[in-house]
Amino acid sequence: MAFKLVYLSQQDPQWKNDLLGFGDPGDTLGMYGCALTSVAMLVSGHGYSETPKTLNEKLKGANGFVSSAIRWDVVNKVHPQITLREQVSCENTDAPLAKINAALDAGQPVVVRVDSSPAPGLQWHYVLVYARKGNDYLILDPYPYQPGTAKEDLLMARYSRGNPLQRSIQQILIYQCSTAGGTISTSTSSTTTTTTSESTTGTSLGTGPRARVKAEVTWGLNIRSSTDTSSMANLVVNVPAGTELLLLEAGAESKVDVQGQWVRVRTAQGQEGFAAAWYLEKVADTTPTPVTESTQSPVTEATAETTSSTPPPAPEPPKIQVVVKANATKIFSSAAASASVMSTEKAGARLTVVEAGEGAKAKIGVKGKRINVKASSGKRGFVDADKVKLA
Repeated sequence: MAFKLVYLSQQDPQWKNDLLGFGDPGDTLGMYGCALTSVAMLVSGHGYSETPKTLNEKLKGANGFVSSAIRWDVVNKVHPQITLREQVSCENTDAPLAKINAALDAGQPVVVRVDSSPAPGLQWHYVLVYARKGNDYLILDPYPYQPGTAKEDLLMARYSRGNPLQRSIQQILIYQCSTAGGTISTSTSSTTTTTTSESTTGTSLGTGPRARVKAEVTWGLNIRSSTDTSSMANLVVNVPAGTELLLLEAGAESKVDVQGQWVRVRTAQGQEGFAAAWYLEKVADTTPTPVTESTQSPVTEATAETTSSTPPPAPEPPKIQVVVKANATKIFSSAAASASVMSTEKAGARLTVVEAGEGAKAKIGVKGKRINVKASSGKRGFVDADKVKLA
């Protein structure tokens, strides 16, 4: 049987808030379910219909997770026709493209890991490679700019970071389906698509100035009911890269793309809250009418005048980074004293600060404080401020 493209998004509202495997609170499919969703697309394309939600439950029943990390070989316990033939780690070596090509030629798509962000270090993300195109691969990306396969998605265009193809892939998972017929159908007529949690077209946003979540925010942007980043209790919704948001306060356009600024926004579904402005980029205004519906004030006020046209793109503000002082430094699930340990970091590891810049700077080196960071694993967590120094 030929492999047929089936697109699934980890951001589908039907399962995006489900807990991934046996992970900690906050380890949802929407945030960290790229590997699971890639496998679900592979399994479904071979004719064994799964969604991230159903496969998540079946793998849990088969002890298929270590915390929130999938055990690749356990897929065979759920679907005996599908076997993990080879797992290749190639973070520090050229990826064996010949093995990927051989699998594709045999009608067997391949799950690969890429670096999802230009930030220092590796930010793990999994996609499904299903065909070659020139010197690149066509992929199904579970965390899309746009869902589906109507528009081709190329690995190099999204994740090369200036590297050649063989250095753009850090891990390869080659599965073999015993019922595969040796071909991969790339016809969009056989493609099943799901929608992301937010509209990326902005057709139902209404009138007024807008901003778009930057393409590099592949982990999604949190919209919160307040600007407190110490917990997830105030989370309204997490929206994917490319989502357009309506700005709800006067002068908000001058804050977009500015480090340390927050703006009040509304999604196409009517959800309102505060967004970190430095993860947003300006969008050409479709109407001249400003929207000033907000009754709350953000953390800081901008003084620049709002312009009526989109200015030239500003350079991305520098991200604050900290360096770990000692081996086995703990990364916690929250800023609370009772928080569980997510992982540990080695001395010298660089972590990217993901909370308001100036507030975080003031904490660095202070005992008793914790800073919200993106760990080397790509997951967000909290580190004791006295265990790190400014990079």
